[in-house]
Amino acid sequence: MNSKDLSSSVIILKNITGAKIVKETHISYAVIGDEYVYKIKKPVDFGFLDYRLAKSRKMYSILEKDLNDRFSKDIYLEVLKIVRQNEKDFALVPVESSLTAIEYVLKMKRIKDEDFLQKRIEDGLITFDDMYRIGSQVALLFKNLEPAPKDEEFDTHFDVIKFNAVENFNQTEKYISSLIDKESYDYIMVKTLGFLEENKDIFVKRAEDGYIKNGHGDLRLEHIYFNDDETVGLIDCIEFNKRFRFNDVISEASFLSMELDSMDRTDLADSFLSGFLSVFDDELSLKLINYYRCYLAYVRAKVTCFLVDGKDKSWELYDGKVNEIKKLIDMSLFYAKSMEQNNLVFFGLMGTGKSKNANAFVKRFPAALFTSDAVRKEMAGIEITTRQYLNWDTGIYSFENSLKLYNELGRLVEEKHKIGRMSIVDASYTKKEYLEEYTKHNTGNITFIEFDAPKDIIMARLKKREKLTTITDGRIEIAEKQRKTSNKPKADLTIITTGNVDDNIEEIKKFLIK
Repeated sequence: MNSKDLSSSVIILKNITGAKIVKETHISYAVIGDEYVYKIKKPVDFGFLDYRLAKSRKMYSILEKDLNDRFSKDIYLEVLKIVRQNEKDFALVPVESSLTAIEYVLKMKRIKDEDFLQKRIEDGLITFDDMYRIGSQVALLFKNLEPAPKDEEFDTHFDVIKFNAVENFNQTEKYISSLIDKESYDYIMVKTLGFLEENKDIFVKRAEDGYIKNGHGDLRLEHIYFNDDETVGLIDCIEFNKRFRFNDVISEASFLSMELDSMDRTDLADSFLSGFLSVFDDELSLKLINYYRCYLAYVRAKVTCFLVDGKDKSWELYDGKVNEIKKLIDMSLFYAKSMEQNNLVFFGLMGTGKSKNANAFVKRFPAALFTSDAVRKEMAGIEITTRQYLNWDTGIYSFENSLKLYNELGRLVEEKHKIGRMSIVDASYTKKEYLEEYTKHNTGNITFIEFDAPKDIIMARLKKREKLTTITDGRIEIAEKQRKTSNKPKADLTIITTGNVDDNIEEIKKFLIK
């Protein structure tokens, strides 16, 4: 970071400590040395936090240490202050010193990069079993916390949650069109506030049953680390506003799940949630997951809007942060839709483009994807890219084996439903018996989206596919037999796949939120 962009206190702190690295958020600077990290709070006021006064920055630095000590071992060391020693020299001294403070500093032990969960995931070192274990350990950290005291500013915890939600939309209204599209803003707001009103009794009951804890409030991948014994610890608990820290435990888990989704790791997110829900295994926790993911993705988008506000393309991070906002808004919108507990079936004959569009959909939105071609071969113990040149309705594609396939697809979707994940099933559904078998397990609402294309285009695609390594076994010789025997379900939406795939996904999005 260029020195001209830093506050004078940060520059002084760098000189005192010899640290070279500075990281900035919208509310603080972290000056990072070899052994220690020094945090300085910015003198800012965002409504939900107010650091403008030096005495506030002192108070919140002390509180940050005390709160984080509940989750970490010997990481938060002490609160210091920068003081002037003489006309030219500055020093760091204990906060209790009688010398006049220039600024307050929280000193932390530096955790090795390789000990953060985010880094281990990026390096491919975390398995599904690891994430399940981490989920259960994090759940136990929260289970051992005392329930949060009643917030005296509000009558009930529901009122706190509703206030937070409304505040989100009020604070981001000015970014409509410039950073957030109006259609998404309106849909997320309506779904969020509607869910709150329809489920007020649930939120009240959660508080009565002790699920609201004086917790963390910002449970992100970069805030989870591994101790020497491989147990997990947490850092960067929110200290500046108890509204964001007095949380339902499932809200905390939903935040980390959302964070993993943003990295396109829905698989790890679901393993983490499964572990967390092994400790908090009540039915209401499941019902609230997508509400909190929707809310928290929107919070992340809001915070990034604050960071971008006032900057332009001359800022080196501008384009990346704008794209981050778009992705987070897409995620929030998708979670809002997922509150309906629905699943999508992408169906159509071979060569119609359903698989290509299904893959594009889950690239943009955090859904689970089950492709019938892959699941069918996995059930048979066949490598998914091994082509099967079989006659129509024979071998692994026989009627009996297909019934087993659709039963398994329904089971897989229901497993995801149990942890709040909307699924996309990519399959042909050419016989009514297949749908009947699928719905034996699937309890969610189903939206059927059909994919089609002119026959000559389908044949050209199948011809081209002969030379490629793919998981599908569709080919020209059997395409007509499939067409003649097909008894497809009624489509809620039909996509003709002769145009741009991104346009198709946008059309599906607009249909789902209309």
